[in-house]
Amino acid sequence: MAPTDSEPVLQSLPRAPDQVTFTSICSSIIAAIGCDSELIDAARQVAKRPDNILGLLVRSPTREEIAVMEDRGCRSDDWGLLKVAQDFDAFRVRRVNFKGACVIGRFSAEVEVVPGFRQATGIYDCTLSDCQVGNDCLLENVRLAAHVVVDREAVLFGVGSIVGSGAATFGCGSELPIACETGGRDVPLWAELTIPQAALIARDRADANGQQAVRAAVAAYVAAIASPVCWVRRSARILHTERIRDAFIGVGAVIDNVHELSNVAVLSSLTEPTRITNGAAVTDSIVQWGVELGGNCIVRRSALLEHSAVDAHATVEDSIIGPNTHLAKGEVTASLVGPFVGFHHQSLLIAAFWPEGKGNIAYGAMVGSNHTGRAPDQEIWPGEGVFYGLGCAIRLPTDFSEAPYSTISMGVSTLPQKVSFPFSLIAVPVTPLDEQASGVPRAYNEILPGWTLSENAYGLVRNELKYGKRDKSRRHHIEYKVLRPHIMRLVKDARDRLAAVTNRKEAYLDHDIAGLGRNFLRESARLEAIAIYDRALLRYALRILLNEAEGQIDIPGSAEIAHELADGILPGRSRDDRLRHLLVVERENAELVQKSKAKDDERGARIIPGYAQAHTPAPADPVVISAWDRVARTTERVRALGVSI
Repeated sequence: MAPTDSEPVLQSLPRAPDQVTFTSICSSIIAAIGCDSELIDAARQVAKRPDNILGLLVRSPTREEIAVMEDRGCRSDDWGLLKVAQDFDAFRVRRVNFKGACVIGRFSAEVEVVPGFRQATGIYDCTLSDCQVGNDCLLENVRLAAHVVVDREAVLFGVGSIVGSGAATFGCGSELPIACETGGRDVPLWAELTIPQAALIARDRADANGQQAVRAAVAAYVAAIASPVCWVRRSARILHTERIRDAFIGVGAVIDNVHELSNVAVLSSLTEPTRITNGAAVTDSIVQWGVELGGNCIVRRSALLEHSAVDAHATVEDSIIGPNTHLAKGEVTASLVGPFVGFHHQSLLIAAFWPEGKGNIAYGAMVGSNHTGRAPDQEIWPGEGVFYGLGCAIRLPTDFSEAPYSTISMGVSTLPQKVSFPFSLIAVPVTPLDEQASGVPRAYNEILPGWTLSENAYGLVRNELKYGKRDKSRRHHIEYKVLRPHIMRLVKDARDRLAAVTNRKEAYLDHDIAGLGRNFLRESARLEAIAIYDRALLRYALRILLNEAEGQIDIPGSAEIAHELADGILPGRSRDDRLRHLLVVERENAELVQKSKAKDDERGARIIPGYAQAHTPAPADPVVISAWDRVARTTERVRALGVSI
């Protein structure tokens, strides 16, 4: 689906429910449903001329052409039902059993079956029932094709069966139980769905009229795309596949050695080909542009959005997978997963509402135990950029949406909770507290707010670079910057709650400082977190002030926020002094990036023989170099404003 006028609103949508209501954006969602939909265009094409959908110039075959086909093993119950192109070549049709009304184009060229192998177009060793085949297609060894439209230059080679039921909706119209397996956040499917649209529908449930309006729009969309035929669009290739039923296979798509494809829309284009290969089984699902499925993966009742991937025996059920997210080996169930989530190992994600994405799930992580023994109705909001470490166990319900870019350490088992401290580390305490003296329950973990900003600055810079280089999506606007208004508001709120403490203690719990969840915070960590958050807020504010000085402010209100932060942290300083201080802060951040990488270098060389020779040292690391390049660029920008350095 090409972007519509309403999509920028959806793409830039803030996450917090109080920032924008479902009612205010509902009309934009409804306007986008079915806009520029190739499924609707295809349905109109069918309705316009059902007996000649591809618009070929056709005629009845001559007696001589029928004789040629019969001599080459073809047969038909009624040759009068067959229509052929004006320049039809009967010699390109061999051992074909025609049933019902079929339309056949011309065959005069060669087509690429697999890279490096081309074959003459035509129809060979097939059974066709009520099919329409366009110009210069190749159909070979198709045991049964029934109620199928094959557009020009498509290839069907070694196919068991490809059939249309007569009332295909191509995976659209079903409702996915996102986050709550028992229902309550259900999202109706249409082929061009985006993550912001799905997130709004799943999140904001109070507006019953708005929700009903969206469902009515989806129902109208489903009625508009309902098709009596299965589609194989131009230049698509279907090879060595056993079963296809009620499928819309888009332009240039590659379906190779697939176990099953049933009730599926496969959106594709020549510039963004979709590939489903190597034993994949896909049923009742939407597969968008540029998606890659393989490795015996199983996809049921799901939507895989543009340029996502599922591989290596992974299973996806009742879920929406966002752009550029790659899943392998593990299981995702009843979840909305945003962009750039790393999920490459045997692990579990269940009942998650994660539209922000950009996180990671390590081997053995169990993110979600959503069954209370009463019902599987619990949910998790994982939070943007959160890293779930090896073997951790996250019990539901849990909300980390206000703790973006936090890290759940290896082997940690968390209790149900809400955490509101960005960039935190949650880990098993290295130094245990006396339970009776401190009042901290033994099951509580330790939280270190701001830890990622200080100890993993390298990872934050690496993520920004990685997402910018790997983003292939064209229909989603993905913000790569970590320090941006929404995140910094959370940081400021967290910093203010830490600084508001008046009754100092050895360790704090959630009733002492709201947002700690079921973790404890040491006094020393509180003071350090305030300093870390202050440094991040100041860096953000000074960068905005630099943009303002250059006349590059493009976010309404950001300059006012920046001045407020700078006045609070650097009161009474001139503009030039503040810009000079920005250079100090940027150098400190680059040093943190290099230090976090150098720590790995030092530890690795101390433990692993030959480590230094096998790993790039911190000063030569591309991420570290990028951090120092930012310092150099910022220095030149400040100097260009006439500030003496």
